[in-house]
Amino acid sequence: MDISWLGNKSFMISDEIISVVVNPNDSILSSSEINENTVIISTNSNDSLSSDLPIVDSPGEYEVNNVSIIGIANAIVKPDEKMITTCYKLESRGLSVVIIGDIGTPFDSETLSVLSSSHAVLFSPDNNNIDSEILANTIRSLETRKILISGYDKDSKKSSSGLESINKVLGIKEFEPKNKASFNISNIGDSQEIIILEN
Repeated sequence: MDISWLGNKSFMISDEIISVVVNPNDSILSSSEINENTVIISTNSNDSLSSDLPIVDSPGEYEVNNVSIIGIANAIVKPDEKMITTCYKLESRGLSVVIIGDIGTPFDSETLSVLSSSHAVLFSPDNNNIDSEILANTIRSLETRKILISGYDKDSKKSSSGLESINKVLGIKEFEPKNKASFNISNIGDSQEIIILEN
């Protein structure tokens, strides 16, 4: 399975069977990497995506193009509005990946029972809805073997402010960003690894 960061809060997850794009924008949807087998996932139900491709944008259980997807709601409560963001667990060929949206609260026991013990977790650290320390502890509570974090700009060679904050909480002082994380069921390893994704 290959996972890459496409910029902002967009990601691509692919293997020989699946092609999943998370939070795409119009330029991503028109790129050559998108094909008739691509599934679109949106973590924010307020996003208005228009595409002929299958779109998963709300909590529930789905089976789309050989991918099993479970969506779990997470509430964001602000003084002027209440929104729902959705976290997802994807399973394909024995591998499971959790996608964390812009959550507003730590996970409750029901959410943890669904999302924890996955092989990898993928998230953007640039989340204005939750404190970096709470976000990091929430990610840790999933107990995954791979933690994939976006936020490094290879052109400017700089981390986003969210990545800087989350790295401080996680105690990461030095890292070598990758343009893609690749793993399969046989090489996932037993120890936890944190991977910083660049674009």
